[in-house]
Amino acid sequence: MLEHCARAMALGLDEIGFTEHKDFDPNDPVVDYFDYDLFMDDIAYVRDLFRGRLRIRAGVEIDYQRWFEPEVRVWLSQYPFDYVLGCVHYVDALMLMTDDYLQRFPTAQEAYARYYEEVFYSVQSGLIDIVGHLEYAKRRGVPCFGAFAPEPYRDLLFTLFDLMVEKSIVLEVNTAGLRQDARDFYPCRQTLQWYYERGGRLITFGSDAHHPDELAYRYLDAVQMAWDIGFREVAVFDKRHMQVLPLVRGRK
Repeated sequence: MLEHCARAMALGLDEIGFTEHKDFDPNDPVVDYFDYDLFMDDIAYVRDLFRGRLRIRAGVEIDYQRWFEPEVRVWLSQYPFDYVLGCVHYVDALMLMTDDYLQRFPTAQEAYARYYEEVFYSVQSGLIDIVGHLEYAKRRGVPCFGAFAPEPYRDLLFTLFDLMVEKSIVLEVNTAGLRQDARDFYPCRQTLQWYYERGGRLITFGSDAHHPDELAYRYLDAVQMAWDIGFREVAVFDKRHMQVLPLVRGRK
């Protein structure tokens, strides 16, 4: 965390969010990795160190699967965060775009559609504040099926976005896909445009910076894309209370 905060200061950021993964599937290799107390001790340390210079938020990325909803609900009631990011990495207990997944859903239409359906359920659950890295399925989907196009999933996305608008759920614009096999934002420009057209105005930005050098990767491009579509605000969270701030374009 210390290196990430120092990097954030060097980049001129005024806020950074640390989002640790929390998994509930006993078959996931990192199911028991997350130590809340240790995580919050580290958060408290860097908050004290950078007090008055950098706002530091503590978040969690819930690996959403429908059958773990009761456990997730109880767990979140016991452990407070600034925000909860909902992300789908599994569908029907199968990791996206693995051999087993593709055996179950062998075409691009099936594979992506089931992913979007599961994202819808994550929003419907009422457990999350932010939909994280939407279109993450194309990280492995592009090598499997070729270039991704959102048009076949337009109706699914409209249904998802209508629910997000109704529930005031934020959409993350995530830049990690630009350095991964997807070679695109999560979500792509067309999908973000549709979100805006359906009334979505709540966005935030993430870079999935597992290393300090990845922090805020291509943020200026992401902000410019959002600005060109029409977004003028960005959502931030404190103790799961959302605040909307003006979106400001920086200089490259």
